[in-house]
Amino acid sequence: MTVTAKITSKGQITLPKEVRKLLDVHEGSVVVFEKENDRVVIKSAKTIREFKGVLKGRAEGIDFDEMRKKTKEYIGRKAAQSGKH
Repeated sequence: MTVTAKITSKGQITLPKEVRKLLDVHEGSVVVFEKENDRVVIKSAKTIREFKGVLKGRAEGIDFDEMRKKTKEYIGRKAAQSGKH
C-alpha cells in the first residue's frame, strides 16, 4: 500500500483512512514515530490509560493519577537522556 498525505503550514498531517484502519487508530489515539535506519515507522501506541484495570487485584493502594505522573516523569527523563525533546 502506498498513500500520501500533505503537510500543513503548521507541520501537521492527516493520516489517510487506509493507514488509520491498518493501525486501528481513531480520534484520540496516540501514534509513535520511530526512526529505523533511513525510514520512519509509524506505530499505534498504547496510552497508560488503556492499561487501567489490567493489574486489578494485584496492586492495591496505587493511585492511578500518581502512577500516571510518575510514568510521565520517567519518560521525560528517558527522553532527556537520549537527547530527544
